[in-house]
Amino acid sequence: MSRSARIASISRVGHDGRGAQLAEVADRMVRQIEDLVSELATLRAENGVLRTEVREAVSMMERVSSSLAGRRPGPAKVGGRPASGNGRRAGRGRARGRATPAGVTVDVVKAVLAKLGEATAAEVAAEITRAGAPVSGRAVRFLAERAGAQTSVGQDGQRRYRLG
Repeated sequence: MSRSARIASISRVGHDGRGAQLAEVADRMVRQIEDLVSELATLRAENGVLRTEVREAVSMMERVSSSLAGRRPGPAKVGGRPASGNGRRAGRGRARGRATPAGVTVDVVKAVLAKLGEATAAEVAAEITRAGAPVSGRAVRFLAERAGAQTSVGQDGQRRYRLG
């Protein structure tokens, strides 16, 4: 049955004007459904285009991944040559933190421990730093262990060093 025939049959239902209202409502609903169908067709076409783009992107990522399979991750190289002309790499920069001064040796740590008797690494480091050689507690711990100092844990929970 065609659209106009349906509307005509609906308008013949009642003689009190109610049939005309039903026909208008039905006509409006048909227009809305037709609009939805056309919008659905547009969305499906757009979806097809997007699926194609996604497939292309995935294949591109797979190609890139397979070409990088042997390389280790890291920043990409900009040029094919090293920056310096002689082909040698630059040396590593200075290590993080403060390096232990050459004057601070195992013998210096032994001397400070002999003077203080028993002390934490921080106390030994403070004594050495007051003497003019800035040093960290970590370096003192390392040197005290190499010096053969005995280690005990004090009541405060800190490690204490003393000569045996």
